[in-house]
Amino acid sequence: MNIETFLQEHGLESSALISLVKGTILVTLATIVGWIAHVVAKKGLAGLVRKIAGKTATAWDDLLFDNRFFNRLSILVIPVAIYILAYAIDWVPGVALSRLLDAWITLSAVLVVTALLDGANRIYESYPLSRDKPIKIFIQIINIFLYCTAGIILIGIFTGKEIATLLAGMAAFAAVLMLVFKDSILGLVAGIQLSANNMIRIGDWIVMPACGADGEVLEINLATVKVQNWDMTITTIPTYRLVSDSFTNWRGMQESNGRRIKRSVNIDVRSVHHLDEKEIQLLRRSTFLREYIEKKLADLAEFNASRDNPLDARRLTNIGTFREYMESWLARNPDINLNMTHMVRQLQPGPTGIPLEIYCFSARQQWVEYERVQADIFDHLYAVMELFHLDAFQYPGNIVPVDNGQQHE
Repeated sequence: MNIETFLQEHGLESSALISLVKGTILVTLATIVGWIAHVVAKKGLAGLVRKIAGKTATAWDDLLFDNRFFNRLSILVIPVAIYILAYAIDWVPGVALSRLLDAWITLSAVLVVTALLDGANRIYESYPLSRDKPIKIFIQIINIFLYCTAGIILIGIFTGKEIATLLAGMAAFAAVLMLVFKDSILGLVAGIQLSANNMIRIGDWIVMPACGADGEVLEINLATVKVQNWDMTITTIPTYRLVSDSFTNWRGMQESNGRRIKRSVNIDVRSVHHLDEKEIQLLRRSTFLREYIEKKLADLAEFNASRDNPLDARRLTNIGTFREYMESWLARNPDINLNMTHMVRQLQPGPTGIPLEIYCFSARQQWVEYERVQADIFDHLYAVMELFHLDAFQYPGNIVPVDNGQQHE
């Protein structure tokens, strides 16, 4: 039955009164219908979908349809239900109400779509591939595009202008928009470069002193990259800084089978000498040196056979034998990756003695275990130096080094 006919049959014939009563009834009816639709969508539909999703073997539907999705969907069904009611009772809403409902549908639809996109991102992040190729930055780009489009449509709804006309007018504000969204544009370009060149992934250990970052990457998005430092603080880096500035990514070390040890001990030059017979007999008892010393003595005897002058002869030195001992000791150390470079080398001497450097790769990459392996090597090195009559260089207690290289008591 038509509402105007119903009112006239009950003696309400005044056009103004009819319009007032009619409007009140319609608004009340629309409010009730919208509220019922909202409750059904938020409670009933949500419960039904969760019940079905809970019985499936996959987890993607649980991640896709979360509370936020149903909350936004319940907002969208209110104006849709009002429009369905208007069509059912042959009611044409006023201009203001129509614009409000259109704007409501536009904004709610964008919210529902962005909730679905966020759910899709959560599904993707549940797979190991997401650590290498995160898509969150692209989801954010799509969200920005949707919100910008919704903004233009809303302006068109409330002003009554065509969207094409609005887009033509907005061209004049392109420079302003570029200034406002400068970080987002730079982040977009940087995000594409980071992803295309595989420069950074979630879970990578990066070091960027300029930004105070030294830790694990937690999140990569359109504007920022979040890094959890080893002291458990969070550093936020603008995404474009990872392209414009330099940083160190330790992923290569983590993916390899070793972590580099590169440390030296300074030998006091005054303790370097040729080995005498007593020292040779002591050192050749070592399993690590026996073969080396016997072979070396044979080679030296052959070389020195035709040389009577001691200055022309070659002899074993304690520093050379010690270097060979440490190389042999490292080669038998189960904590060292022998498939990677390992050596003990002598560096350029300086005012603090002769640097003898240990260069190898620890098979244990975890930080604590790595430090233990490194410490064990140098614990042993310092302890056996005495058997080779070598001294580590150190300043005397009454001499203090100064920055200009001079020393004073």
